[in-house]
Amino acid sequence: MRARSAPGGRRRGAAAPYPEAVGTLRTRPLWSSARRERPLALALGWRPPSWLLDIGPVAFIVLIGCAGIATVHRPHPGRIDLALALAVSAVALIARHRAPLAALAAIVLATLAVGYGPVVTLPLLVAVFTVAEYADRRRIPMAALLAAASVAAAQALHGPLTAPRILSDLIAIGLALAVGLYVRARADYIAGLRERAERLERERELLAQRAVAEERVRIARELHDVVAHSVSLMVVQAQAAAATADEDQRRALRQVADLGRGALSEMHRMLGLLRVTGGGDPELAPQPGVGDIPALVRRTQAAGLQVQLTVTGAQRPLPAGVDLSAYRIVQEALTNSIRHGRAGHAHVTLTYLPDAFEVTVHDDGAGPADGPAGHGLIGMRERVALFGGELQTGRRDDGGGYRVRALIPLR
Repeated sequence: MRARSAPGGRRRGAAAPYPEAVGTLRTRPLWSSARRERPLALALGWRPPSWLLDIGPVAFIVLIGCAGIATVHRPHPGRIDLALALAVSAVALIARHRAPLAALAAIVLATLAVGYGPVVTLPLLVAVFTVAEYADRRRIPMAALLAAASVAAAQALHGPLTAPRILSDLIAIGLALAVGLYVRARADYIAGLRERAERLERERELLAQRAVAEERVRIARELHDVVAHSVSLMVVQAQAAAATADEDQRRALRQVADLGRGALSEMHRMLGLLRVTGGGDPELAPQPGVGDIPALVRRTQAAGLQVQLTVTGAQRPLPAGVDLSAYRIVQEALTNSIRHGRAGHAHVTLTYLPDAFEVTVHDDGAGPADGPAGHGLIGMRERVALFGGELQTGRRDDGGGYRVRALIPLR
């Protein structure tokens, strides 16, 4: 998003993306309350207090000016006039970050009024530097010409007009202008890099959220098929029982069948769209489960990964959702071992616990890379969270590869 600029003021809000950010720094108006990081702080890479950037240079200039006034030996302008010019310059410099052009104009007037170098030279250079740092680029050349003209005019009005003195003042103004433009460009470059990093981080978050949404849609499609099959069987069994029951039981069983058909209709209406998400056709094949994991292992071995399957505990039928999720977790873990981890061997362990089912897949590879590409891990986490389970992924404690462990409660 491109940053907004107040009329005649410095930009507010987020910095513009690089490279558009270069050259877009604006002056902040006097009435603005926004506190932005100064270009000089960005260019130097540290964040001094804002009051130090506002008051520090002014205090130094006032000290130098007071020393110059104390040593002056000229009747016109006198010390009182020089003190007034120094005070005007100090007040203008305090507000230079908010109104650099107005500050430069006030200091130019003071320069024309007194024309005494020790009092007006430093304030004029700081004002030129601030204009180059903050003001609109289209106004910087005119401001620099105004400062140079004021120096020449002040020498013509208040002292001998000599070429070396004019040349030295013009060189000083040019250096102040160059340093201000460099600080401005450096600050805009750093702000652009920060904006790019923030934009990439937002894109990563959006990609992760999209992966979660897609995986949830996929899980919903699969569970929709499982639940619809179970409810359909309930309706059929209720109708069969109603055919042989007495009148009271028949009425209750018909009501159960009607409720089941109504639930099926509502479920088809609510989740029908999910069955064709992404333009695909509805899945007509039976959903895989733990019983299909040996076939999955054989296919994985044919792809080049040596896989060992171990089953422990008393084997028993699992709930349909757990059965499907366990298969998908093993499938995704083996896919990551081949695609991302570049493993040579993997070990799949299925453990039937009294009140839970545990799936462990560990290999000798590096594991999937961090970042937006790790959508498979997001899908595993969503499947385990659906049943209130626990998922652990990461490098093995012995440093010998990557491990995925999923514990799914059966209550």
